[in-house]
Amino acid sequence: MYSAVELAAAFGGGVLGAALGALPAFIMAGILVLANMPDMAFGPYFGPHIAFAGGVAATAFAAKRGLDAGNNILAPLVKINDGVTLLVGGLFGAAGLLVQKWLASMATPTDTVALTVALSGIVARVVFGNRKLLGGYSIPDGKTALLLISLGLGVGLISGYAAIVTKNVVLPFGVAATSLLFLQFMGVGPVTHHLALPAALAAAAAGNVWTGGLFGILGALIGDFFGKTMNSGNTHVDPPALTIALLTTIVLLFFK
Repeated sequence: MYSAVELAAAFGGGVLGAALGALPAFIMAGILVLANMPDMAFGPYFGPHIAFAGGVAATAFAAKRGLDAGNNILAPLVKINDGVTLLVGGLFGAAGLLVQKWLASMATPTDTVALTVALSGIVARVVFGNRKLLGGYSIPDGKTALLLISLGLGVGLISGYAAIVTKNVVLPFGVAATSLLFLQFMGVGPVTHHLALPAALAAAAAGNVWTGGLFGILGALIGDFFGKTMNSGNTHVDPPALTIALLTTIVLLFFK
């Protein structure tokens, strides 16, 4: 399933993800997708289940020690000058590789990378956080609902179109992940990779962009649900990862 060298590399990827910060490491995965380097984007170097998940866990660990906020995934943890925190990132990076490989070996009908990211975040909260996994949910008001539907429809349609035209279902994910540069450096920007990837998969499977638009809307609404219910705790459990895992399962079960 994996080699000792690959496991060691995943440990290194987790350390790097913690040092760079979870979100910067995830942005790097998007850039590498656009550069057509999937082995780098989804392997031990910057695979989200390794580098991003390692960064998330290290951030939670740093918060437990009073060194940073547990949900501050934009912050490069090298700033806190604590090697143990980086090692925690490495351990979660290595664990991410093992879990993802195990899920893939069982032909789990989902995006095993996304599912691993979600599981890793849950484990980090249980181990380092306040263990609160579920919070209340408030239905979006009309204005917010319209924003979510509009964004989901637009991103879903263009992602579906891109997947069909290029025959590359991962390309819209790369664009969406890279666009998080705006959030990282400007403090505001749309988070859309959980809209783009399911929409691209669904559109490619169905052969039309309208299905992409539908899944984009579903991604926006489901992502809002997970964001409100799963992130009431004091660490980060990734709503986009949960959304991608759920919608990918639907695509694989009903469109393949």
